[in-house]
Amino acid sequence: MTDLDPLGLDGLLPMVWEMNAAADVNGLVGLLRGLVPTTEVTAGLSLAGCVAAMRDLGLLVGSVKRHGVEPVDAVPELEAPLLELGARTSMIPRDTVHHYIGWNPTGSRERMYTGDRMERMLMSSVRVTLSRLTAAVEKCRCLEDLEPDELEFAVAANELVVLLRSLEDAIDIVIANVTPEFFARTMRPYFEEVRVGGATYLGPAAAHVPLSLVDLALWACDCGGESYDAFWRESAQYGLPPWADLYERWAKGPSVVTRVSTALELTPAGQAPPNLRASAEALCRALRALVVFRGKHFTVARNAYAEEIRLYSLGSGGGSLDLLDQVTALTRENASLLRKSFARGRGPSAAPDTPAPAPGSTGSGSTGPYERQGVVA
Repeated sequence: MTDLDPLGLDGLLPMVWEMNAAADVNGLVGLLRGLVPTTEVTAGLSLAGCVAAMRDLGLLVGSVKRHGVEPVDAVPELEAPLLELGARTSMIPRDTVHHYIGWNPTGSRERMYTGDRMERMLMSSVRVTLSRLTAAVEKCRCLEDLEPDELEFAVAANELVVLLRSLEDAIDIVIANVTPEFFARTMRPYFEEVRVGGATYLGPAAAHVPLSLVDLALWACDCGGESYDAFWRESAQYGLPPWADLYERWAKGPSVVTRVSTALELTPAGQAPPNLRASAEALCRALRALVVFRGKHFTVARNAYAEEIRLYSLGSGGGSLDLLDQVTALTRENASLLRKSFARGRGPSAAPDTPAPAPGSTGSGSTGPYERQGVVA
């Protein structure tokens, strides 16, 4: 899919970067108007072509809005194709993080707002996690159908740990290569919400990777808070179509943490069978990976949204620093509860538990039907 250029954007990328740098909103509106496909062109696109067209329109949509103009107001003929492309792909009628990252070519054809090396490094950090979190969703789906004392549950839980540890690698890429000022003042404005079809939609924010779906499966469905519940319900619309059912199903619980903790509590103290111990130990490490990532992410976000440099009070995905802090605390609390159940079930002769992170510390996956339909490269 990434090799497609249905609207002819490839040769215009340097012009987009120059116009954004010069705040040439009239030039950007002109480019956007020239890219809008006719009804006949849209009708002739394959599913992969529809995704590529939305990706490329999205780059100009975000660019125009970054300079203070509503794209559909400036180019009224844009609205119908956006609505049609959204309907054809069963996604929202604008680009998402999947378009900007997962379905974006790399190298000289990479669709970027600025062409700056920091933007490319920021995109790379999201690319590291997007495919792995997609695979993590599939691992959670496997756990849903297994019992905690089964060997296959323990295997899947251990594989999940590997996938979640990529989150720390991703945030380390950002820390090493992207300054808070660049994100806050250069990149954040490109992710502003736009109006399409009478509704508003956020831009392709990294916050819309399926981490909230993994949280929901692991702990958040029955151990979360009201603020995070509101956040993931809003974020669900920006995911892949097959995930909508998972959000609804996993929201009903019970969570993986609850299932494993219950199995441990029903086992006589010190007599948890090997498979159950392995499942619990892996889940402890999975939650620790989330806590470590969230501690680092909070520090990065706090720096980027410091009053002296920020342009916005909320993140590109609509969350606040307070929400990040709350979710970190909730993840840590669930990890602590699980470790206590694990300590009871394993007995004194079992291998030592993974230590709890200090307060404040901080594979390529399937996309289901979309991969089979050739949308994912």
